[in-house]
Amino acid sequence: MTRKRRFLHILAAVAALGAGPCLWALAYGAAPDTRPSGDSLGITQPLGERPAAPYATATPAARPPASKKIGDKPHLFSFAVIGDSHIRFDGGQDARYLKDMANAPALLGTYALDINAHTPPVDFAVHLGDLTDLGRPEEFSTASQALSGLACHLYAVMGNHDNFQSDHKQGWLRFAGVASPNYTFDVQGFHFIVIDCTLDPYAPPYVDCGPALRAWVAADLAANRGRPTIVFSHFNMWERPWNPMFDTTLVYAEYRGMPELRQILEASGSVVAVINGHVHANRVENHNGIYYVDVGATLVGPPSVRYFCVYPDRIEATSAYVSNQDLFDRVTALCPSCSNCFNPNEVCAFIDGRPEDRQFVIPVGSCAGVAWLPWPPGADAGASLDLAVTRDETGRIKAVISSDLDGLVEVSLVDVLGRRLGRCTLWKDGRELEADLSAALPVAERLPAGIYFLRVAVRGAAATSKLVLIP
Repeated sequence: MTRKRRFLHILAAVAALGAGPCLWALAYGAAPDTRPSGDSLGITQPLGERPAAPYATATPAARPPASKKIGDKPHLFSFAVIGDSHIRFDGGQDARYLKDMANAPALLGTYALDINAHTPPVDFAVHLGDLTDLGRPEEFSTASQALSGLACHLYAVMGNHDNFQSDHKQGWLRFAGVASPNYTFDVQGFHFIVIDCTLDPYAPPYVDCGPALRAWVAADLAANRGRPTIVFSHFNMWERPWNPMFDTTLVYAEYRGMPELRQILEASGSVVAVINGHVHANRVENHNGIYYVDVGATLVGPPSVRYFCVYPDRIEATSAYVSNQDLFDRVTALCPSCSNCFNPNEVCAFIDGRPEDRQFVIPVGSCAGVAWLPWPPGADAGASLDLAVTRDETGRIKAVISSDLDGLVEVSLVDVLGRRLGRCTLWKDGRELEADLSAALPVAERLPAGIYFLRVAVRGAAATSKLVLIP
C-alpha cells in the first residue's frame, strides 16, 4: 500500500491507531555545529559566517566543481526545503493547527536523515522558519540537536514563532549563525535572497516588509541583475483564502509592505520563485511570471519534505513523505481532530496538496524570457569564443557559436546605440552550438532595415558580430 493511500485509510480508522502521544525524553544542550561549510559547492555565505552589515550581500566564492548527472541529464545542484517544525519545550499537541509537538524533535531528526539519503545527493537544505514554537533557548537547543545529523549545509529563515520569547531575535540568530535575518548567497550562478518580515517585538500587525527591507532587496536585485534568483520567506506573499486550517485573507490585509515587495520582485525580471512556509500546506501558484511555492509544516500530516533539482533551464520540484512509518501514522492521525479547521475531514488531503503541488517544473532562462548571466563573472575570460551569423535562403537568422567552454550562453541583440532589443539564453554542450536566432529571438524578425550587433557570452568569454538587415 502506498504511503498516500495509507494515510487515507488512517482517516477512516483513527480510533484504531491510538491517541497516546509518543514520549520524547529531552536532555539536549547546545550542540556544536559540525555540518559541512558548503565551500566545496561554491556557496558564498556558509553557515556561521557572519555578514559585515545588517543587510548583507555575499561575496564571490571559488568556482564549484562540474555538474553532476542524473542519468544522462546534467544538473547543477539540488536542495531540500522544510519548515514550521514548531519545536516546543514542553511538547504537547495543538489541535487548532494540528501541531504534533510531542513528536516534533523526532520528526525533525528523521528529516535530516531522509535528506542525507536522498538521490540525487542534496547539496544544501533550507528551513523556512518557525523552527521553534516560542523561540525559547531550550527549544533552539533541541532543534540544534535534532538537526545535528544533517550532512549538508543548512540555511535558516526567520519565522514569527521564532521571536515569541526570543530576545530581539537573538536566539534565532545564534542558531542560524548569521548577524542578520536578511542575507544572500550564491550557488553555481543562482542567486538566493533570505528575507525576514517579522516585527520585533512581535506584535500587531505582525508582518512588516518595511521600506528598509524593500530598499535592500531592490538594491540587491539590481546588483545581481540577470541572475536567476530564488527568494526564501517565512510568510506567504499572496492571500490564501482556500486554506481550510486558517483563512489568511483577513490577516493578509495586515501584511504591511508585502504588495510593494512583490512589485519589486516582479519588476526585477530575475526572480523565478518565492518559497515560503507559514501556511502549513503544499501549494504552488504562478503570479506574473513568478512561482510562489508554499511548503507544508514538518509536524503537520501527512509530513513531507520538498526537493528541488536545479538544471540550467529548469528546476524540478518533488516531495517525499517522512520515512519513519510510525511518525507518519501518528502525525496523520491527528488530521480529523483539527479544532480550527473549516472541514477537518478534508484537511489532510489539503495539506498534502494536489498532484501539481507535489511535483512540478519551474522554467529557468527560457529564450522567450529573461536571460541569465554566465557564472561566475570573469571566469575563463581568456578563453576563445567564435561567432558566425548568417541568413539562410528563407531569410532566417542562424548563428554558430564555437568554443571549448560549455554552459549557459547569453545572447543579446543591440542596436548601434547600444540599446538591447532582445535577449535569450541557450545551453551549450559541445564544441559548436548551432542556433536558430529567428526562433530564439523573434524580435529579430520584426526589425527594420539597419545595422545591429549580436553579442554572445559564455562563462566570461564573449564575441560580437555585426548583423546588417537590408530591405
